[in-house]
Amino acid sequence: MLRLDTDTTFKKLPRDIKRHLIADEASSQDKWSMLFCIVVLLDLICGIPLFVNGEKTFTIIALPFMIFINLWTIILMFTKLDKISPTYFGLYKGGTGVVSSICYFILSLKYVYSVLGYNPIFMIASLLTYFIVTLGFIRYYVIVLPKRSKKEKRSASWGTYLLTIGPGLGYIIAQFMFHFSDSIVNLFMSYIYLFLACFFSYMGVKFIHQYLFIKANQHIFNGK
Repeated sequence: MLRLDTDTTFKKLPRDIKRHLIADEASSQDKWSMLFCIVVLLDLICGIPLFVNGEKTFTIIALPFMIFINLWTIILMFTKLDKISPTYFGLYKGGTGVVSSICYFILSLKYVYSVLGYNPIFMIASLLTYFIVTLGFIRYYVIVLPKRSKKEKRSASWGTYLLTIGPGLGYIIAQFMFHFSDSIVNLFMSYIYLFLACFFSYMGVKFIHQYLFIKANQHIFNGK
């Protein structure tokens, strides 16, 4: 499923598959951008709500993931650019996506717990939503992308539109929700964090699949 046909040459591949087979070189700006992503989007926006108040179980589950990606980030920041291969940097971005996705999903469950307590039905529904969306991303990169024709690449998937309109739609709804009680606001925030978990899941699936895809198709470059 990862490996393309052995008689396929790079020139004959559709443009989006070519793009997926080429990992971006790491630059100093890229390293600082990823540091910003970890410190601001993960440690501050996600980490602070996870660690303050509420049930400690959620903190205990998320903490190992956050420690792992922060240590990886520190190592990467002190590694010279010429020592960082494009595929390794892509794997790091995929790992960042996976960890951020898991932590935001845990944060979403924490907000649900703060409003409804231990509600198995609601938590299972959230888990199923997260699982189905992530499975959809995996299916796209593992099954759909390798089989896409040149004609198909012109049409964007529904997931792309969803990820585009989601933040704007969430902001508009938030303006109405903030007029209601704290419970409703917390419940709404759980949906926002679930959306962010799905977004970072896309990032994780994309870059980890790209890493594996490139490793499995080295023969394509030999026949380039």
